[in-house]
Amino acid sequence: MSWFDLRLGALLLALLALPACGFTPLYAEHGDSAGVTAELAMLDVRAPETDLGRALKYGLLDLLSSSGNPPANPAYLVEMTPSLYEEDVAIEPDADVTRKNVVLVVPFRLVDTATGKPVLRSVARSRTSYNRVTSEFANITAARDAQARVARAVADDIKLQLGVHFNRQPRAADATL
Repeated sequence: MSWFDLRLGALLLALLALPACGFTPLYAEHGDSAGVTAELAMLDVRAPETDLGRALKYGLLDLLSSSGNPPANPAYLVEMTPSLYEEDVAIEPDADVTRKNVVLVVPFRLVDTATGKPVLRSVARSRTSYNRVTSEFANITAARDAQARVARAVADDIKLQLGVHFNRQPRAADATL
């Protein structure tokens, strides 16, 4: 038996054992219940009316529902308070900054619209960097691109955290089993 055959056999054995460990995909449908995807589609998002706030809000709405629009009667509201700052990373001897970090920290909370009470509080963060060059136009463009990248990463992180939250909640269909 070759080394390849042993590795293939071990892989097949691991794949057969995977369902026995209780692993289920986060966004899978669970029997009669709607699942995490349907829960996420029932969320509305509130963010500051700034370029960054709008990027976060609409980026997250695009991730939460297939239409990218908030529901008419949301079950929950995601409230975000983003904070963006830059750090000088590479500084030349003549004090020119040649590289910057862009850091986005977004505390958020999930509020039950029926009761008005928060059911989840968390923070999402992302960091990226960009090079600074002699062209000011290139620097402005690179900074905006870096801000867009951190906003997308934070929206992905918030969606993941919300998905985990809803996945851990008991479902009515699961309680009847």
